[in-house]
Amino acid sequence: MTSRSKPEADSLLDALWERGLILLGDRVREEYGLKTPIFIDLRHKLYDDLSTLSALGSALHTKIRELVSASAIPQQIIGIPDTATPLALSAALASRETDFPLQYGQLRKKPAAYPGGESGLSSYMGSRDARREITLVDDVMASGRSKLWAKERLEEEGLTIARILVVVHRRQGGGRILEGHGCPVHSLYSIDEVIDYYESSGRIDARTAKQVREHTASRRFGD
Repeated sequence: MTSRSKPEADSLLDALWERGLILLGDRVREEYGLKTPIFIDLRHKLYDDLSTLSALGSALHTKIRELVSASAIPQQIIGIPDTATPLALSAALASRETDFPLQYGQLRKKPAAYPGGESGLSSYMGSRDARREITLVDDVMASGRSKLWAKERLEEEGLTIARILVVVHRRQGGGRILEGHGCPVHSLYSIDEVIDYYESSGRIDARTAKQVREHTASRRFGD
């Protein structure tokens, strides 16, 4: 039996593991008491680590730059509330002082309840420019329901989503559902890449890797 070669270091995946933002196997039960073998939560522990939040923002900015076909097209980023709101803001801040700036916009869970005026009942906060391509950002792609909800809310505000970008794509059918609605889905990592990296780097064993793969494969959406 041949051993896995040690993968090239990925400082972002290292940080997400060390901070407990991606948990696999027994770590999920130990940390949260859940029976699932995979738990990804880019929220409160991330907010205590601005360096990792900044690194995530830089990675999202870099990925959008790779995806854009024409750099002359103005770009905007919006995060799905609440988890991805700081991710989108971090990416926009990372783009400052570069030759590929991202405009920032924010989506509310509920419309503002002001008495009237142009923005009185708006779910969107930010400027509008029909020339912009908008990237909608979230932490994980699973069922795709929250992405579809955000896409529809922003379309009601007159905004068009060019693409969706997530940190981890779990490959459980949600991406296919979104693409069926005309919205291509991209990710920093697929779930297989995450599992392979943590197994090859010795964070999880082969049993845990197999357990996580079987878990995600058995829970499909839209089939």
